[in-house]
Amino acid sequence: MQRNADAIMAGEKVKQLSALFYTAQHAKQFIELAKKTSACRDLKIRCKAALLDEKGKKILSPKTRMPVIGWADWVPENYKAA
Repeated sequence: MQRNADAIMAGEKVKQLSALFYTAQHAKQFIELAKKTSACRDLKIRCKAALLDEKGKKILSPKTRMPVIGWADWVPENYKAA
């Protein structure tokens, strides 16, 4: 188990922590707790969203002409409750 944890910590690939922490509130609580109790790095709240280019325009797939979806940093100002 320790070998697997070391391999994950050494990697740079984005991984989803768990489906249980799918809301920003739960993810924030988990990050605060993880930072207090153990060594961790690069904990960020991210969401699946349309990727943007340098100019802020959505990147479109050349084949389907639909926005390319990927992981983007979650910004609280952009996601307000209705």
